[in-house]
Amino acid sequence: MHTGLTSAKVEKPGQTKVGMLPVNTKNDYLTILVATYNRLNALKIAIDAIQKQTQTPHELIVIDGGSTDGTIEYLKSSKDITPVFQGKLLGVPRSYNEVWRQVKSKYTCWLSDDTELTNNGIDLAVEILEKDPDIGMVGLKTKDVIGSRIDKPYVGALSEYQILNCNHGVMPFDLVRSIGFFNEDYPMYMVDPDLTASILCTGKKVVMTKQVCVLHRPEWALSGRAAQKEARLKGVNHLKIYKEKFAFLRQHSFIERVVRRLRHLVQVPVISNLMSRSMHLNSRDLKNLQGSRFISPLDPVTNINKPFHNVQQIPRRVLRREGNPYKALV
Repeated sequence: MHTGLTSAKVEKPGQTKVGMLPVNTKNDYLTILVATYNRLNALKIAIDAIQKQTQTPHELIVIDGGSTDGTIEYLKSSKDITPVFQGKLLGVPRSYNEVWRQVKSKYTCWLSDDTELTNNGIDLAVEILEKDPDIGMVGLKTKDVIGSRIDKPYVGALSEYQILNCNHGVMPFDLVRSIGFFNEDYPMYMVDPDLTASILCTGKKVVMTKQVCVLHRPEWALSGRAAQKEARLKGVNHLKIYKEKFAFLRQHSFIERVVRRLRHLVQVPVISNLMSRSMHLNSRDLKNLQGSRFISPLDPVTNINKPFHNVQQIPRRVLRREGNPYKALV
């Protein structure tokens, strides 16, 4: 375990000094990264929850993009936090990546400053990863508690290639480093769907906790913030980037087409009602079984006694196709 400084500063974004100690100087087992900017009240909720809900030895790293609302002073006075003061907004992917590139740990996790950890989610995720090395990410099931998606049991959209997105996750650090962390082609959003798909493209499994482990108060859902979200997109076609990067998944094999037909059985009222009652599945679970391309229709049965479900894994025959950006890692 590394010992030393209680704070760190990234002097030159994109560069790591030769011989420089890792940013995480207090713990090299689990690093938790939270990026923030001028949301001190929300940040305090996020940090308080992480500290109360996480018993696993860890180092909490908070990345500030030049806040002027007292956040910097708060971080400097907090002994249990390793602050990184970037001094300006770099965009979500670059902000996290600048720090990840200077981290050395066994596991890592990213959270937003508008989240609240619950149900000891990170502890559970690390326990799952320790037991199954074939799992490349444990998605922390996330529920919006404000905004238009408040009625959903949990969030997580299906992508163009029917991959279930994990909004927040815990991962082996070496794996996420091997795929280059967040994709910086996106200036702001869609880094989490890209990361989910990228980990799957290495041949690893991506799973999701059965319990909701993150409560989310999306900043853009607050009054007057939706327009700001659109402005941050900077005219970049995020969906196009995603579709082109993972275009090798566009083709469906014969077996996949057969399985896809079987998935429609989930929509039959008698079957869906039976599954809901006997396996405690909610509407979102049923939707994922019906629409997610890489979740087995037998997922509720094979994982009935496990703390996770929504297990996604891309078949090897698909991963060996030309165009897989991570084919060398399979």
